[in-house]
Amino acid sequence: MKYVKSFILGVLVLYISTSHAFANYSNGVIAMMIGQSDYAVSEFKKAAAEGHVEATYSLGYMYENAVGIAKDYDEALKWYKMAAAMGDAKSQYILGNMYNRGRGVEKNDAIAVSWYKLAAEQDYAWAQYFLGLKLERGEGIEKNLKQSSVWYARAAEKEHAGAQYNLAQLYYQGHGVDQNYIEAYKWASLADAYAHSEAEALMKRLEEKLDNQAIMTNRTIIEKWIRQHR
Repeated sequence: MKYVKSFILGVLVLYISTSHAFANYSNGVIAMMIGQSDYAVSEFKKAAAEGHVEATYSLGYMYENAVGIAKDYDEALKWYKMAAAMGDAKSQYILGNMYNRGRGVEKNDAIAVSWYKLAAEQDYAWAQYFLGLKLERGEGIEKNLKQSSVWYARAAEKEHAGAQYNLAQLYYQGHGVDQNYIEAYKWASLADAYAHSEAEALMKRLEEKLDNQAIMTNRTIIEKWIRQHR
């Protein structure tokens, strides 16, 4: 009976703590929307202290982008790392970007890759795309076109136009995958459908290598793919 009471008490404490954190986070969101940034920061910090991931991420975002407060990369880095440690894929991806671009930190491709990989493994499309890019270029990690194609494909399935285009290029050139103009045309067409600026030119080069039947069959497959993903 003593253990049951202890368990119930623990659940109640967790519930109250979670409720308070959510309330503080909600207050912070409203305050940020109406321009009360100092109050938003205060409420987000209260929620973050109780382990609220979105509040912790929001603090990083506010400090990085000077949302009503002075830009402070050190503070942004601190809060993003805290959220990333809680498993937040957005924060892991943004940390990857900061190290990739040298934004507020010294540029370091290897550290960028490590953050991208954590987010990519959580199915974060943009992180998958950048991890594919790093693997294709051999930046911060050993060049591996086969693995690059795998990460591009995962992001491409999530409608990432850049990943679709880069995957099309790999199939077009036969880099990391068997050369396959039909697959290249499919992914180039999808990238074009999602407004990639260079996809149409690649499609035209591929159309010179494919017969009309292959093109028409591929277009039918592409239209079906788009319908299923929208």
